[in-house]
Amino acid sequence: MSNQADFDAEGIVFVDPDEDVRRQTKEVFEGRVQLFESIAEAERRVIQGDADVVFVGPTLATLEGVAEASALSDLDADVIVVLAAPAEVAGEVLRAAIRSGLDDVVEAPLTIAAVTEALKSAERTHRRRVEAAPEPRKPLNEGKVITVMAAKGGSGKTVFASNVATLLARWGTPDRVVIADADLQFGDVALVLQVDPKHTVVNAAKEGERLDSQFLETVLATHSSGMRVLAAPLEPAFADEVPTMTYTKIIGMLREMFDYVVVDTAPSLDERLLAILDKSDVVLFVVDMDLPSVKNAKLALETLRILNYPANKIRLVLNRSNSKARLDVDEIERSLRLPISASVPSDGLLPASINEGIPIVESHPKSKPAKAFEDVTRIVMESRQPAQETQKKRRFGR
Repeated sequence: MSNQADFDAEGIVFVDPDEDVRRQTKEVFEGRVQLFESIAEAERRVIQGDADVVFVGPTLATLEGVAEASALSDLDADVIVVLAAPAEVAGEVLRAAIRSGLDDVVEAPLTIAAVTEALKSAERTHRRRVEAAPEPRKPLNEGKVITVMAAKGGSGKTVFASNVATLLARWGTPDRVVIADADLQFGDVALVLQVDPKHTVVNAAKEGERLDSQFLETVLATHSSGMRVLAAPLEPAFADEVPTMTYTKIIGMLREMFDYVVVDTAPSLDERLLAILDKSDVVLFVVDMDLPSVKNAKLALETLRILNYPANKIRLVLNRSNSKARLDVDEIERSLRLPISASVPSDGLLPASINEGIPIVESHPKSKPAKAFEDVTRIVMESRQPAQETQKKRRFGR
């Protein structure tokens, strides 16, 4: 086929459970199409950000098939869904296709001419959507990047990040706050905030050099508070599709779009975390009240000192400060060679709020942990150490 508009062959998908239909369709597309048996397989392709146009085959030209096909648009509003329906298909199926928001209907069996015209129509639809998309937001001043890190898993990073972001949204302008999940394998930000993302950071990363703030805006989910969420990949295997340079580019773009960018990170002092720290204005270093957590924190902080990371950006915050571990706070400060800026006590309300998907500052705003998170958030708001001031002094994250 000589003309597939501006769509790459990897982004054109055809779905039909009938093997003969798939074989015939492959010939029409001259092999430049991805073939799948079920809508579920196509959904995976859409979630990965690898589908631009999905043709739903004639075997699925039923009320049930149309309902399944419409779910593809729900997963990614940018995907063009085309129903290939036989001429004798029932009128109620065509009406259902129109009502459910499918983008086009073409007659099956497909011909080269029909496919070419459908792809041209899909390209026109795509252009209209891009032109109609809202202009990306820009803060009055460059935003602040707040990174939440810990040297040990289970230290409560995500709880800190989600509660701080929620308070920043409440005390400021909600849609000027974004929380980004940088734990690309096992990130839980969307889960903890009870957000069902239609897109993840993978969708943004796949844009490569074409990525701009306008597209990035469409990738962000919206929390009930109004703040935005950049979700981690849905599966650990997708983490490799987000290079470190791409992620830090995204953080830089978010800084230009929002007043506050809260970044939740993985408990690993790897290249990605170091690069994110390089972009950060404030670092909340969460330390749990147990010996392994303190030991790991000491090792991580020593590494950052060796790398000349400015200590005045780091704010130590204790989690579960009233635990039965009975570690001496003064001894922790001496060991880590940094003062403790704030502490959050443990409380039975915290795990309940996590399971409910509601930050404790919303579900129990008068509780001791909520008041402690308010103290942490004030520290973040009062800190101002622009990342650019010290960029030339460091030896990582370039």
